[in-house]
Parts: sequence; structure tokens; C-alpha cells
Amino acid sequence: MNDLDLPIIFLDIEDLAQRWKCRTSTIEALAETDKLRFCIRPAALEIALAGTPPAEYDKLLQSLSNMYIDHRYIYMMFADKSRKIEIARIGNYDVRATLKDPLRVGFFDLIIHMNQVKDFEQKHRNIKDDAFELMAADFTCFKCYGKEYRFGETQAKVIKRLWQAREDGQPWMYGKTILKDINSSSDRIKNLFSHNKHWREIIQSDKNGKYKLKLPPRQLTLFGQDV
Repeated sequence: MNDLDLPIIFLDIEDLAQRWKCRTSTIEALAETDKLRFCIRPAALEIALAGTPPAEYDKLLQSLSNMYIDHRYIYMMFADKSRKIEIARIGNYDVRATLKDPLRVGFFDLIIHMNQVKDFEQKHRNIKDDAFELMAADFTCFKCYGKEYRFGETQAKVIKRLWQAREDGQPWMYGKTILKDINSSSDRIKNLFSHNKHWREIIQSDKNGKYKLKLPPRQLTLFGQDV
């Protein structure tokens, strides 16, 4: 497997700002208003607890297994990025019950699960999409920019997979990854579409093995503005 094909499970604040093409301050505001819920990288937490007495270390890690930060303390995260972030409570666990001082982790040790990102995107997505009209649930028939297209079942699975990639905000996919995902016996995308001359009107190649739909990226609406 190519390293680039590894699934992304968590994003940090910079990753999320780049994905949504907005400022990191926007992400911070979403966290401060409890619209996003960040957690701490496990490795960072282990480092932060390095000075904990051995008898308490495993017990504390187990107690903090979900590692979610209580938003009553989130204002402390963004006060000063140049310093370590002080966290007094994680979930329902008061760190001060075990430690004399709050935990201190770096600003970019904060991460968010991809499932939460996708849920947020689905909730705040600008659903108007005049470029594409699905006419069959299995993607065998649809309209793109007003023109109707029909594809076979396996071909439609490719289009559906690329649609999902676009929905996830990462529209480019390796052809081999797509074919593997849909359990196709074809070894190349163009071979799979050899009997449909219109496929290149819908699918774009970067000439280096990646493909995407010829559609504009989805937009998110945050605070009343598209980002």
C-alpha cells in the first residue's frame, strides 16, 4: 500500500483549516463555541504524564482513555499558543484529583476525529449543487451540467467512489485504490470505461494515476459565509 493511501483518522487544527480553506482562528472559534470537540494526541498525553508516579500512571491513562477535553476549560487552550496548553479536566475526570498541576500539552497536539469532521461538514454543507443531478441511487444514471449520462453498474461504482471522495473534501484518488475499493478485476480505470466514450467528460485524470470528478469542490457554510 502506498503511504498516501493510508486512511486519515484524525486531523489537527492546521489540517482542518487547510481542508476547509479558512483561518485557524475560525477553527478555534468553532471549538470555543462547542461546535467542534478536540482531543489530545495519545503520545502527547503520555509525554505529559511522564512525571507521574508509576503507581498512578496506568490508572490515569485508563481513566483518560477517551481523551476528550471538557469545553468548560477550552478557553485555556487558545490563550497563548506559544506556551503549553493547561488542561485541568478531560471528560468527567478532574486531572487535579491525581496531579498537583494541570496537564500541559502543545497547541498542535489537539486533534479531531475524521468522523466528527464529516458529520460537521454534512450539517453545514451548502447542498445546492446545480452541476450534478442524481437520477439513480446507484449512480448508473445522472445529469451533469444538464447533460444526461448512463453507465454500467461497475462503472457507476467508480463514479460513486469519486463522488464520496469529493464529499470528503479530497477529490483526487489513485485509480488502483478506486478499483480495489470497488473490487474490480480491471487493472486500469480507462480499461473499465473502454466501452463508454463519454467517461472523460465526467472524470478527470492528472496523468499520474489519480482521478477526480469534473465538478467544483463542495462548499461549507460557516457563520453564514461559504469557506
